[in-house]
Amino acid sequence: MSETITPALNMVTEEQIPKFRENRVKTNFKGCMQLQSLFVKADGTMSCSCMRYWDVLADLRDVDIAAFYNGPMMSFIRESFASGYEPFSFCDGCPSRLTDFDTKEKYDYIDLHIEPSNQCNLYCEACICTFERLTQNPPARVLLDYELYEKALNSIHASGLRLRDMGLVGFGEPLFHSRVADMARLARALFPESNIWLDTNGNFGKHRADEIADCGLNEIKLALDGVDQSSYEGYRRAGDFKRALQFARDLADAIRLSKSPTRAVWKYILFRHNDSDTQLQTAIKMAAEIGIPIIFHATVGSEASQRPQSEIAALTGHPIGCNIDPQSTTGGLLPLGIPEKSSSLWRRINRFRTRV
Repeated sequence: MSETITPALNMVTEEQIPKFRENRVKTNFKGCMQLQSLFVKADGTMSCSCMRYWDVLADLRDVDIAAFYNGPMMSFIRESFASGYEPFSFCDGCPSRLTDFDTKEKYDYIDLHIEPSNQCNLYCEACICTFERLTQNPPARVLLDYELYEKALNSIHASGLRLRDMGLVGFGEPLFHSRVADMARLARALFPESNIWLDTNGNFGKHRADEIADCGLNEIKLALDGVDQSSYEGYRRAGDFKRALQFARDLADAIRLSKSPTRAVWKYILFRHNDSDTQLQTAIKMAAEIGIPIIFHATVGSEASQRPQSEIAALTGHPIGCNIDPQSTTGGLLPLGIPEKSSSLWRRINRFRTRV
């Protein structure tokens, strides 16, 4: 392999703000997810939302997170959108942008997106973790330092900011972090009214289900995008559907046994290969047998379901979730920095598939 594929980190500093201000371009977007939230990566840096994983705004080892949230960099980003401008050149094509946002928002609260781990046991096609691990010079796989996490939450608490929402998930599997349950407990102790949740692929044993069943989480989302191994591995490469399904059962049982207020949810992302009437109705039946609700999510890209969301909603009786503003992306994966499927990277992924 002679090519260098891994993107270089782009460190954005406060000293560059005057330059960014001069080069801003007009936009019809009213804001972005970054205006009210911070994404903390497993390496301790904060990137410009999870969608701009390699555009780093600060390092938690060097800044106070509460001070940064209402400091010069975040103020510049908010002021730019309020004035009708995109703050950075890399905003172009970013799926984090929002057409509906109140620019008069008061930032006395914060949403946190915490990546406990950038390690994973799956190779999902649209995931940055897959991309990084199969590049020529893959970055180190790391776990978020617990003391750094604790320092960040204590800073937010001491500042008087309200933690509105916190998700424990990133471009790695959260359950690789041995203290992910402690992370939830700490957040719950400091911010009892917060919405705290976790995403997992569920390719783990019963002991991990027991650990997270009653640790202060409002919700645990189980990534189960199929009803059998074939439909599941169409996206969740190297995943084991039976194991993930058993994890869902174990988690539901552990929640009931402990009388935990945590809600387990089957999260089903809609693709071309898993959106038939039979598959969707089977998934609903399987979730009901386990005793957990199911939510269907739309996505973007060439492999995304092409069925109208209204049609699927009518069939399933469930509204379709989507975390991306439809006007913020052309529908491809390139805004995430992931190469097209004609690239040599995807050829290497296809070669890897024959070994898993």
